[in-house]
Parts: sequence; C-alpha cells; structure tokens
Amino acid sequence: MTVIDLGELREAAPRPPGPAPRAVGRPLRLAVVLALTLLALTAAAPVARRAAFVVPAPLGSLVLLHDGEVFLLEPGGAPAAPGRLSAWTIPTSPGARPVRRWQVPVPVSVTDGFTQLRRHADVLLLTGPVGRPDGEYRVFAHDRDTGRVRWQRAGAGLSAGPDLLFADGADGPQTFHSVDPGTGRDRWSAAMPALFTMFRHRADGVDRIVTVHAGGTAEVWDARRGVRLHTGRIDHEGTSSSSGFDVVGDLLLAVAQNSGRLTGYGLDRLDHRWEVPLPTPSFFVACGPLLCAQGEAGGVRALDPATGRTVWRDDRWRLSGVERGGRVLASGLGRGVWHPLVVLDVASGRVAAELDVWNVAASNSPDGPVIGLRPAGEGRMLVAELDVAAARARVRDVLPAVSGDCQSDGRLLLCRLMDGRFGVWRVPR
Repeated sequence: MTVIDLGELREAAPRPPGPAPRAVGRPLRLAVVLALTLLALTAAAPVARRAAFVVPAPLGSLVLLHDGEVFLLEPGGAPAAPGRLSAWTIPTSPGARPVRRWQVPVPVSVTDGFTQLRRHADVLLLTGPVGRPDGEYRVFAHDRDTGRVRWQRAGAGLSAGPDLLFADGADGPQTFHSVDPGTGRDRWSAAMPALFTMFRHRADGVDRIVTVHAGGTAEVWDARRGVRLHTGRIDHEGTSSSSGFDVVGDLLLAVAQNSGRLTGYGLDRLDHRWEVPLPTPSFFVACGPLLCAQGEAGGVRALDPATGRTVWRDDRWRLSGVERGGRVLASGLGRGVWHPLVVLDVASGRVAAELDVWNVAASNSPDGPVIGLRPAGEGRMLVAELDVAAARARVRDVLPAVSGDCQSDGRLLLCRLMDGRFGVWRVPR
C-alpha cells in the first residue's frame, strides 16, 4: 500500500454530507498545498498498484477478515437455495492473487444483520437462520482448514475464554451450556432461572454470568467453570418493565427508572456501594479507570466507580469504544454515519484534538491500528490512521473504486468495491 504521511491533514478531500465540524487546524494555504500534493500522487499511481488483491464476490455477500484470511459467504440463487462459504488466503507477494482454499454449500440464509461469521479457536462459526430469513437460528462450526462442518446446534453462542457459552429455554427457565468449540460437546451445563441475566465481558469473552430473580435475589456464576460464586439480595424498585441491570467491570448496576436512581453493587460480594441520581436513560461502558454512562440520545457522564460521583459530563459526544493511552475516540451527534470525531482525555473529559469527519473501519484487533475512511470524490476513499493516544490523524492512502463496508484485522484492510467485489490492502505500519 502506498504510504502518504501528511500529518494532521484537514482539507485533502471533500467532507461527506452531514454536520460540518468547527473549523480548526492549519492555515488554508498549507491545506491547499497538501491537497494538491495528495491529488498529484494519487493521479500518478496506477490503480493496479493500489488495489493489491481482489476477492471476487456477488452482491449480497458477507465477508470476514481475520488474521490475514478472508472468509466469504455468498447467497444462493433463490431465497431457499443454499449459499456458499469459502476461505481465501491473501498472499504476501504483491504480484500474486488470493487463493481460494475451500468452498462448501451452507443451508443458512444470508440475511444482513442476522447472519454472522466469526472465528473462534480453530473453527469458523456461521450463525444465522436456516433455509429462510425467519427460519431456526443455528450455529455451524466449520473446520478452518477444510470447511467441513464439525458440529451444529441451535442458538448463537458467546465466546467465553477457550469455550463457547450457549443458552436454551427462551420460553422458560434458562440452562447454560459451556461447549467445546472443537467437538461441540458440553463441558458443563447449569440451570439458571432468572428474571434478568447479564454477562461480564473481558477481552477473551464472557467470564461472569449474573442473574437477578423477581424477589431481589442475585447470583454470580463463573462462566468458565459453571460454578456459582456468590448469592445475595439486592434492593431494587419497581417491576421488570421499570428496572434495568448491567454489569461493567467489578460492578452490578441497577437502574430504577421510576425514581431515576442508579445503584452500584460490588460484583465480588454483591455489597451495596453507592446510589446516585440518573435522570436520563443510559447504557454503561468502562472508560479507562472511570464508568461512563452514555445517554440514548447522546451525551456522556463519567462516574467514579468507587463512589458514583460525577467526574465530568459533556452532552456533545457519543463514545466510540476505541481507547488508547488514557484517551478515547468520540463522535459528534447527528444522523447518518459521517460525524466529526474528537479525542477526549478520559480523566478530565477535555477535548485533546478534533480529527475532522471520518468513518471508523470495523476491527477485530483490539490493539491494532484504528483506520478512518471518508469519500475523496470520484469513487475514491481517503484512508487515515487515527492515532488516538497521540490525538492526531495520519493520512495513509487514497484507494480507488471503494464504496465502503471496510474492516481491518490490524495487518490488512478490506473494503467493498464499486462492482461488489472486495479489495484487500496491506495496512502500512
């Protein structure tokens, strides 16, 4: 991939339609010079050198980029026709072509938003409705090397360390199953009937299951061993329609919507830690050492997880979930996918930098580079590395004939091309 490092470029490409960010940055004269330089370099580089690899795919295909490989799910020719699942190896040599290692028919209906591909250990998990969009939801575990189906079962399945976590009993008391991803066999199962069920997520998946019963009894389970760790009573108001619970870090959070109160309980002993007013509906995420409440309509309130005290609040932003070096990426509010991005200092909420308008590529590499993209006109896409820790954007390339739908695995960048195929480029380091 051609590398063009222009620092904090502001006007190298037209902004897409949407809310215009406040003008900041270098003088216009410098921006114009950089823009002309970028356009000259773009025109001088042949398309064949830029689009290093192309994976053929019909419209409607789903794709997963993971650890240097591309997995492609193609729809069948008719609504009930089987689709095709294939695995492609992306070569290291610029002149080589991607190699299709295997292709197998699948019974899953390719429905955007409901059908998923993901890797877990040495299997590729295909999850979706069988036969038709409203069919039974099942998981098919395909061998990564051959495409052979090792096992299948109803449900979706969550990552829980080396294993997968399934639940059955949607219309009654739930039973959880820990499943060996290689064989599909249960390692353990446990009945966990509850009014509310939450999960604590770590980098490698779920490690705690928390249940709350109608009478106020709560239980904490080890999701890796199937062992009940704690049982206790928690005080919460109202009915199931006016109460909400969440688990973030070492806290069980209870929201009483009738009174607008948020209560924090320690997850280790289910002890009452604090209670504070929370007037607006929110969902919660960990942001560095703080607990962040994200309003449904936008706005962030950062709380001290030890006391519930509000450390800072700003109604202008929506958190992206990308955090590096004590700073977090956030976007301005508005409709559509194109919004001005900012870098916030987690401890203070202060704006460390304004990065202009970018759409962040999906990534399954938590510590990999953050790739931002925006249209550059004439079917081109401007690519930048968003260095959150350093609070700046580094323009890297201009890709031709890209329509969007981009994802990165830290080493490669994959985007859908204008003709429906997928282009793959090396991420510059």
